[in-house]
Amino acid sequence: MPGAGSAGRSDSVPTMTETPGENTFDQQIVQLIPADGWVAVYKDGKTEMRAPLVAWGLRRDGQVVPLDTNPAGDVGDPRSTANFDRVERIIGLR
Repeated sequence: MPGAGSAGRSDSVPTMTETPGENTFDQQIVQLIPADGWVAVYKDGKTEMRAPLVAWGLRRDGQVVPLDTNPAGDVGDPRSTANFDRVERIIGLR
């Protein structure tokens, strides 16, 4: 279920196209890096859901962050979602 885990993102969580709240100049995304084969893993009790990352974002401060989408198409960091568990590489993709 692509983006299923991102549905819990609140309006206060910054997306790639906006910088509300405490985001600083250093936290702005300056480059996108393909994330083929990488997924965000979300847990709901014992059930795990995986959503493909759309890209890795290189921030101005040098940090690389995972990016996925929610059902509305907003792009953001899945780590800000309450049920986020981890990012993992899917083995066997070509």
